[in-house]
Amino acid sequence: MAQDQKQTGGEAVGPKRKEEIEALCKNVFGTPPDRVAFPGGKSRSAFIANIGDDNFVLAKRADEGAALIEGIVMKCLSKTGLAPGLVAVRGPWVVQECVEGDRAPIVVDRLETMSDREAIIDQAISSMMLLHNHAHEERLQHRVAKLGAKEDWTFGHTGRPTRIAEVLGIAPPDINLKPLEKKFRNDHRDFIKGDARPGNAMVNDDRVLWFDWDGCGTRNSLDDLVFILADEWTALDAETESRLLQKYLKSFARGRSDNEAYDYAMAYGVFHMAARIRRAIRYRQRDGKWWNRETCLLGDKIGVTKSEVGRMCERSMRWANEVTELKPMVPWFENVMGRLKIEPAEQSWRSTEAA
Repeated sequence: MAQDQKQTGGEAVGPKRKEEIEALCKNVFGTPPDRVAFPGGKSRSAFIANIGDDNFVLAKRADEGAALIEGIVMKCLSKTGLAPGLVAVRGPWVVQECVEGDRAPIVVDRLETMSDREAIIDQAISSMMLLHNHAHEERLQHRVAKLGAKEDWTFGHTGRPTRIAEVLGIAPPDINLKPLEKKFRNDHRDFIKGDARPGNAMVNDDRVLWFDWDGCGTRNSLDDLVFILADEWTALDAETESRLLQKYLKSFARGRSDNEAYDYAMAYGVFHMAARIRRAIRYRQRDGKWWNRETCLLGDKIGVTKSEVGRMCERSMRWANEVTELKPMVPWFENVMGRLKIEPAEQSWRSTEAA
């Protein structure tokens, strides 16, 4: 069992959920579970059920329709060996194989050299590329819903910097959002995972497998590439990050021109990082302090730390500088770092500050 799964295995479920899980296991396996663990904590909807010598993931989705679609997707993608195998779908529950290994961010954080970290992220991106290709061969893009197609989603996505400014008491960046809003809203030709952050990737010997497919749908394939490279736990230097982006840009562009793909990836990435920065700042403001880095990393939580927020701010400055409309955000992110008292040297990937 994965390391982060072991650490939370002793927690207990409430009586109602316990009955629900036991009934599900009896229906699928003919026996109640010997033990139940919580890889992401009790607040999340996925559990690990131990039955005899085997472990299975029990994931409860919003409704039966969502579970059915995820089951179809998993049954297809598991043929690649890069996604967990589907065991059963029962109502809103998706029962699947439990992937052995450690989450990609934990593995990357242990590594001492940039080349070793690059190899893991390269493998994660390559796995996602192969999953995309297989999904399109099986025409899964015609079986899932559009993601972020509504206008309010787009406005919410591009409005994150304004909300950061409100929390920190600074002026929002002076940028023209109209061209970007149209670009983000109108491109839904590709199958994507939809939440391709490295925390949803498991390193298993010589493979990187991707789990948690309930957020899949159609948008721009580049979204998944951005999710991987722009994540706060993707601790790469600028040169390595750029090399991986250039290596995989054309594959994820899926026929779009190099310039169009690069411009989209940079712009989408800035707003994706702004969303994660906003969440981290909100928790920092609520609790009056940064969180413990080790707790965030092992618990698959957002990086509410100086090091991870600083990394995203600096990466956002680099990426914003590549997009004409977003260049005003470069000094704005510097202002954000100043308000948070984050110095560039403080956000080294090996930082372990807790307060």
